Amino acid sequence: MKSRYVITLAALCSTWSLSAYADRDTGWEFGGDLIYQNSQDIEFEGDSTVSTDSDLGFAFTFAYRFNAHLELQMGVDWQTVDYNAQIAPGTGNAGLAIGIDGEYEAITPRVGIAYNFIDGPITPFLTGVIGYSFIDTNIPDGPPTVGCWWDPWYGEVCTAWQETRSVDEFMYGVGAGVRWDATDTLSVKLGYEKHWLDFSQADSGSDFDQFKLGLSFSY
Repeated sequence: MKSRYVITLAALCSTWSLSAYADRDTGWEFGGDLIYQNSQDIEFEGDSTVSTDSDLGFAFTFAYRFNAHLELQMGVDWQTVDYNAQIAPGTGNAGLAIGIDGEYEAITPRVGIAYNFIDGPITPFLTGVIGYSFIDTNIPDGPPTVGCWWDPWYGEVCTAWQETRSVDEFMYGVGAGVRWDATDTLSVKLGYEKHWLDFSQADSGSDFDQFKLGLSFSY
């Protein structure tokens, strides 16, 4: 008989704990994501190729909940990714492709919509996102430049820097995942997103698979 009461009490406590944080009312959220991006091979016009490594990144996120289901999401993704490029010789030029190893940095402001299917604390969701990626390839775009200036503490300082090639492209994507409202202020999200970058010279492979683990705080 005692075991029956214990089981009943445990079931009631479990039900209460799940329902305690089931109400996602109107409000703001902020937080961050850990991003894992899969490797990808991109083919460009003229048979040049770029192979990117799998790598980690981070995101700062904001969201506004209209109700328990619909929310407007905003954020900025930051990634540094190692790559290997094979640059094919131009038309009429003999020779082999030139190999370049480097690391590119990508900063992507984005906005999107998320739809949570269930009112309760654990719910699957779908997302749609658009943004703009600013990519610094770290490939030199000219000879080094040396400049000097007067520092208020160290006096005259001279250093060299080098311009690098950058690419700015439109991004769009879709995703799915699971959200858990652990408390009335803390939520955990695990999701997958497919992003496409609108590289004008790419023949194939300008899509990227991302897995995200995020924490958000409501207020």
